[in-house]
Amino acid sequence: MHYNLAFLALGVAQLSSRLANAQGGCSSIATRRDITSLSAQEWSRMESVLNRMQADGWFQRFADIHNREFGNIHGNDNFFPWHRRFLRDFEEVGQTYDPSFAVPYWDELRDSRSPASSGVLTSRLLGGNGFGGCVKDGLEAGWTLGFPSSHCLVRQYDRGDQMQSWYSPEFIYSVMQRYNDMHGFREHIEYSIHGSVHLSVGGDMATYWSPNDFIFFLHHANLDRLWDQWQMSGHAMTMDGANQNGTPMSLGLPLPHYGDPVGSTMRMGVGRMCFRYAGNGGGARSRSASSQLALVAAPLRGGLDSADAGLSRLPRPVLEKWFPALARQVAPPAANATAKSSPAPAPKPKPASSAVPHNSTRGVIVSAKNPLPYPAPLTEMWISMHKLNRGAVARVMAEARQFVNDLNNVNYNSPY
Repeated sequence: MHYNLAFLALGVAQLSSRLANAQGGCSSIATRRDITSLSAQEWSRMESVLNRMQADGWFQRFADIHNREFGNIHGNDNFFPWHRRFLRDFEEVGQTYDPSFAVPYWDELRDSRSPASSGVLTSRLLGGNGFGGCVKDGLEAGWTLGFPSSHCLVRQYDRGDQMQSWYSPEFIYSVMQRYNDMHGFREHIEYSIHGSVHLSVGGDMATYWSPNDFIFFLHHANLDRLWDQWQMSGHAMTMDGANQNGTPMSLGLPLPHYGDPVGSTMRMGVGRMCFRYAGNGGGARSRSASSQLALVAAPLRGGLDSADAGLSRLPRPVLEKWFPALARQVAPPAANATAKSSPAPAPKPKPASSAVPHNSTRGVIVSAKNPLPYPAPLTEMWISMHKLNRGAVARVMAEARQFVNDLNNVNYNSPY
């Protein structure tokens, strides 16, 4: 490892950031893109940066920081601002090797139905399963990682050569509409898609030192992207809940390890938060709730508008229960029009063997072509490792299953 040169480079980056902070703005903005949108040339350039960072000991350093701060940044409301600061730290280091470096994100919700078949987990990008041993292809094949001791990158999918399904884009979209406080929003993201991805990939990703795997940074960039979208929906400076000590969260509280105030992470393009997410800025900041699902995750089938079209046609009680913001955008049918043209309300479900699938806005449907899968629950090991509130985890798990039940019972067809 070559820490002297590396830390000198970091010193330059930190000085630049302090100057930017003093000025209140950024001299340049890094655009974080979906990793699958990178051209072969762009990915080759990024690989070069990451290989040099590994050679200079940076992956070891970030794994060490995450390990030391683990109990301070999980299971409490430091989660989002701390990881945003951590990702920006990693990105700033990368920019000392190549000023155009920006951490990409993995649109993992798009791949939630069958994660192991994602193009991200191929030899062209991050490589695949290690089956409990060394990953043999992709970016980190052949790397010797230094923390907590010398080893290769390990992955072990949670279903052998497959992974159990993750949380759907629709569920995360629902969370973003139903929770207006940071504490509720954070719990429902941390206890769902956050843990699900870490556990399914396994190996180093299921340890305290998960930043050894570059998937960690793709994963947390996507979670941060979702937080950014939630902020844009009227929660720009929303911060509540409590930190690792039970102290009520506020914008002035210092972040573990860094000491920067929580508020310094809340606004992009200010201070050292010199980055943005492709698709999250500009006109998107004034978008209506009915156009958000396709931005939460790019649909696999149909156009961007089609993603919301299916949700808009959900029976009114289901729409209002799970997608209240979208329900406000979709006018309920007029009483007289309903009486003349709408089918009868959906009957109570009959026994599974004889029930006829029915949707009160689309009529009788024989079967759903693409029902939502049940997501993977958090394991006891993961809950204990993070010292999570078991009652809160159980509530999120039960809510996620009820969400799947409710949408499948009305034959919702997912575009993912």
